[in-house]
Amino acid sequence: MGSTNQDEARADRAARNEAVFRRVNERLEELNEGFQLVTDNAEFVCECAQIDCAERMHLTLAKYEAVRSVPTHFIVKPDHVLPDEERVVERHDEFIVVEKFGHAGERARQLDPRGG
Repeated sequence: MGSTNQDEARADRAARNEAVFRRVNERLEELNEGFQLVTDNAEFVCECAQIDCAERMHLTLAKYEAVRSVPTHFIVKPDHVLPDEERVVERHDEFIVVEKFGHAGERARQLDPRGG
């Protein structure tokens, strides 16, 4: 039983960290929309659970919006996947789209700034 509580606590911390990066990317998306006439390719930060991660990746605004349309989907660098809490749904050269499941998925929906 203790292990489950520890797992949920770890998942909660990870979800809060990911929510921080998601909010950063929401702001980056807003800023990049102003430059959309110049370029559709924008820079975003990795939305992984590592609070000290500052890795960046490039994708189109349309692609980011497609990922964000699902509250449990996140963009992460290829080596930042947490297989116990997320599954890969798309692979790209510079980033991977993961889907949170279980408790982590529920927390992702709850913390979605768009209201999940």
